[in-house]
Amino acid sequence: MLRLYQLERTWGIPNLSHFCCKTETYLRMAGIEYEIKPTLPLSAPKGKLPYIEDDGKILGDSGFIVLYLKTKYNDLDKGLSEAELALSLAMQRLLEEHLF
Repeated sequence: MLRLYQLERTWGIPNLSHFCCKTETYLRMAGIEYEIKPTLPLSAPKGKLPYIEDDGKILGDSGFIVLYLKTKYNDLDKGLSEAELALSLAMQRLLEEHLF
């Protein structure tokens, strides 16, 4: 089973880190079974969270993780047109790069 390593959940919300929340939300929306392993960034391969372990493969960085999940499991973007994909990318960049 896929393991998601992220910060401990607090206050009843999925995660305080928006990158951890993004990764877990993709897993839930794509219907991928996973288990959460609370950890600190010190043990992460790139020194930051989240990271996953899947079939012995360890992968860090939420962007790379989502790309991997799209390729191996379920691509939630497969039905989008080119215009919708462009809008999706623009929104993602706005949220991650400018509103962070």
